[in-house]
Amino acid sequence: MSGTGSLSSTAVVATRHGGPEVLEVRAFEVAAPGPDEVRVRVEAAGISYADLLMCQGLHPERRPAPFVPGWDVVGEVESVGSAIRGVAAGDRVAALSIVGGWADYAVVPGSLVVPVPPALESTAAVCLVMDYVVAYQMLTRSTSVREGNTVLIQGAGGGVGTAVMQLGRRMRLQVLGTDREKKRSHIEAEGGILIDFEHEDVVVRCQELTGGQGVDAAFDGIGATARMSLRAVRPGGQMVWFGMVTLLSGGARDLRRSARTVANVVAVFAENLRPGGKRTSLYSIQKLARRHPDWYRNDLAALFAMLADGHINPRIAAVWKLDEVPTAIEALAGGGALPGKQVIAVAAS
Repeated sequence: MSGTGSLSSTAVVATRHGGPEVLEVRAFEVAAPGPDEVRVRVEAAGISYADLLMCQGLHPERRPAPFVPGWDVVGEVESVGSAIRGVAAGDRVAALSIVGGWADYAVVPGSLVVPVPPALESTAAVCLVMDYVVAYQMLTRSTSVREGNTVLIQGAGGGVGTAVMQLGRRMRLQVLGTDREKKRSHIEAEGGILIDFEHEDVVVRCQELTGGQGVDAAFDGIGATARMSLRAVRPGGQMVWFGMVTLLSGGARDLRRSARTVANVVAVFAENLRPGGKRTSLYSIQKLARRHPDWYRNDLAALFAMLADGHINPRIAAVWKLDEVPTAIEALAGGGALPGKQVIAVAAS
């Protein structure tokens, strides 16, 4: 069924660029899907640091306000664009929405829609749409890690960090994860080894845990820790930068801190100019998905199969309602979020 017009949706709207205070829960018009788009009745959506950056207007994918944030959704197809094939109204799907997910209805790119197995709960399935795809693609497409290797993940207690630990254990990797002591039980339960960055020297601990060699690969979504991550990597190893959490400071833009973060990253990428040096690369889920949408669909489908078979088990930090999202974002911005993925239950699956 092709979309015939816009419809009114309850949504979390970023009324202007800023912190949690700019978010309002109110009616929002959702357009009919374009020729290559799909409109979905959202069952569950995710909350991530990428959403925080979008609200701040700092993310490369930033949108003019007002807009509805929300990178990842699971739901039922309500209508499809005229060029869409193989997807029909009533199908249950997941999609990398990038924007629009925090609402009753969302319009998503048809190229990034993946069927969801019937047995999977929406709140579990949505954890895979972004966080697990990021982890899976960094481990399998951005690097060439293999069984027995050691990897470092900065911020191991979050959604991506949890995914790296679970997938790393499945790949028989040793995963070292930085975070605070309060997340030790979570990290150890996922098979990781905590490096308490507040009380331990991360580089020294990586050396100690690898017999002086350094890690084979490091994944850094923090930004300000990029040089540290590179120093932890062995000669000939690789660091993948995939985020800029340190562009956020107390819910407001901190230009001095941002400048330091960018300077760190620039210095890290200069390593690529050294013959025989450590390799560095940038991973962007949306850029890779647009360049290779078949990779995105295949990788997410593979992850859904792992979830259905019980080989991975997403850790949900909290499940929120739409009208609770501003509170959830405030907790995330303030560093008070629990380990795992923050999820919004929009409609019953």
